[in-house]
Amino acid sequence: MISERERARALLDQALAEAHSHGAGRIAALHFVTYGSSQETEASLRRTLQELSVNTLAEGAQIIVRSGPNRFICWNCCALRFESDEEEATCPNCGHIAARIPTDITFALDHIEIAEGEASG
Repeated sequence: MISERERARALLDQALAEAHSHGAGRIAALHFVTYGSSQETEASLRRTLQELSVNTLAEGAQIIVRSGPNRFICWNCCALRFESDEEEATCPNCGHIAARIPTDITFALDHIEIAEGEASG
């Protein structure tokens, strides 16, 4: 099983590759979405990214984290998967209470911001 640190490293590598492909000299901000995580998880993500980004284009980048919606599946009608900001949700097809999908992925990279005027050349 992949650790949270390894996931953070993989997502940072993805952000760095995107920045390189755009000829960026620096990443200004890393935007992440968290799923079902706590403030402790968010703080840990921030610390890990700050450690891993030393001596990279992302060093000193602002880390912006927003909470994503909860994910659900209905086992009553058609196994419909859907998202909701509610803690409990009803299936939009049949109206029965849906089961919350456990969050094995607790965070994801949403997008990066490249620092203006910082293209490498």
